Amino acid sequence: MRGLLRWAFVWVALACGAAQATPADVPAPATTLVTVARPPAHATARFYNRDIATFRSTFLGNTPAMRARGMEANIDRIVEAPGIAKPGYQMAPQGVVLMLDGQLVTLLTPADVDTLQNETLAQMRDRSLARLGDAVQAAESARTPDRLLRGIGWFIAGTLILMLVLWLLRLVAVRMRHRADRWLTARLSTIRNPSARQMALAFAASGRGLARFAAWVIVIVVFEEWLRFTFAQFAWTQPWAGAMTGWMSGRLEHWGGAILHAIPGLVTAAVILLVARLVAQAVGLFFHGVQHGRFEMVGIDAQLAEPTRKIMVVVVWLFGIAMAYPYLPGAETDAFKGLSVFVGLMVSLGASSIVAQAAAGFTLLYSRTMSVGDVVRAGDVEGIVQQIGLFTTRVRTPLGVEVSFPNNVLLSDRLENLSRAAEGPGMWLQAMVVIGYDAPWRQVQRLLIDAATKTEGVLADPPPLVLQTALGDFGIEYRLRARIGDVQRRWIVLSALHAQIQDTFNAAGVQIMTPHYEGDPETPKLVPPPHWEGKD
Repeated sequence: MRGLLRWAFVWVALACGAAQATPADVPAPATTLVTVARPPAHATARFYNRDIATFRSTFLGNTPAMRARGMEANIDRIVEAPGIAKPGYQMAPQGVVLMLDGQLVTLLTPADVDTLQNETLAQMRDRSLARLGDAVQAAESARTPDRLLRGIGWFIAGTLILMLVLWLLRLVAVRMRHRADRWLTARLSTIRNPSARQMALAFAASGRGLARFAAWVIVIVVFEEWLRFTFAQFAWTQPWAGAMTGWMSGRLEHWGGAILHAIPGLVTAAVILLVARLVAQAVGLFFHGVQHGRFEMVGIDAQLAEPTRKIMVVVVWLFGIAMAYPYLPGAETDAFKGLSVFVGLMVSLGASSIVAQAAAGFTLLYSRTMSVGDVVRAGDVEGIVQQIGLFTTRVRTPLGVEVSFPNNVLLSDRLENLSRAAEGPGMWLQAMVVIGYDAPWRQVQRLLIDAATKTEGVLADPPPLVLQTALGDFGIEYRLRARIGDVQRRWIVLSALHAQIQDTFNAAGVQIMTPHYEGDPETPKLVPPPHWEGKD
């Protein structure tokens, strides 16, 4: 028996080195070079697309790669012989001799054991024998024509089923898309607010993108299942099918474990956000009642109810998000924390002007500087306040032009509110004329008051008032102040007042000296009453 094992070792060495020796080999030169020995690299013997054994040591001068190639050559030679080869083994002092149909395949030594995985020589032997038997059986079955024909048949059937499933998926996707488009069109027709409609369209576009992504995921999964089924029908590609199955099961196990681990935190975060939503709704209902007079709150009236509601809702949601943040999956990871810090830094650096605008808007509201419907003058723009937004304030001029002011600009510049007066609702109109010194000032005041009382829209109580605001070089400056009740008709009433002033002064024969003049004209600059209509 010892002689048999010795000859077996020699045959293993010869078989392993056969692939390296050629007739052209020549003896090495006499000169000896000193080299540093490197540890041999691992090499795995494969047969019929299957791993059989991994060699990690040099045996009888043969490297792991030489031993692996020798094992492959031995298996191929034995399997090509007639009959069905059966794997076996025999123990030896140097290790385990793997045999196939009673013939030598290779020798496994204790140095080939994977010590990092705490593997033993017996475990390596059993695993190598199982793999060898599976590979030999696959090679033997692949030779039979009926197995090949059966695999081709299943491949054709699987391909037809794949095409049918893809066609059904496309049909279902098209019908669902048409139904969703009809439902979305019907819903959008009921939305009157342009901002809400734009937001709904944005959500619809996001939903279409998610649906398209889900459809592609389903298509990829179906194609992967077809590919795995096809690989499993042929002996050569069966290991690929097994690898795909192992990969998918590993991913599903990993994802399932992650989902199960994240469910308690997600439930807690969902409960916190639900409570925050309920509190935000309660706050909204309360301030809605304050806005409509059902509730009273110290320091908050109907005008400040809406901006206060927005502030309180934002505070509630920020508090809820801060409470739910630690329970989100991955919140404790360095990547999540780094992303949070990065986003916060971007917001703090890039949104400084936005925060300033919002702060200015709330300052304008809570300081009661102006309200919607007031007539204001900011710089050289005069108009009616249409909206006091979070970032801008919109003012409509008498010509119908809408001007938007950044809130911080209004807060930092001079702002005149022409609608605020101690007398109550309404506002004062002013009309300025310059009359020469040769006209009695009592007559001028009487004419201005008569023009104001004849103007439609001017209130009788309080009565119009005339002031002499300047004694100029060429005339006296008179200012007429008249009270109106409808602020929206300010410019119409002012135009009618100017027209009445012209008619009244023309009828009295008093010349209006605005703009200033350098000398008296030969004839007064008047329009006789017969010519007031502009006819010949």
